[in-house]
Amino acid sequence: MMIYDTGRVCVKLTGKEAGKYCVVIDKLDNNFVLIEGEVTRKRCNISHLEPLDMVLKVSKTSDKAEILSAMNEEGLIAKKRVAVGKRAVKKNAKRTK
Repeated sequence: MMIYDTGRVCVKLTGKEAGKYCVVIDKLDNNFVLIEGEVTRKRCNISHLEPLDMVLKVSKTSDKAEILSAMNEEGLIAKKRVAVGKRAVKKNAKRTK
């Protein structure tokens, strides 16, 4: 599948990292790709990913800092933190009587 080529931005659908953005770093075979981004670098089944229309200019040798920087330039990380940030503050706020 051409859709899971290097640089494709995806959203993780399952596991503890569900809902986080990632980038395909390498296509391993017909069912698995190597991902990196807001998730740890790992092998992932493509059925656990939702591909987005966005493709970043990254290579197979890009490290986490480069990938996060590219994601930040596209506004992916900022959008995510704003959406989740309000809930995180509310959830962790100290209770006062």
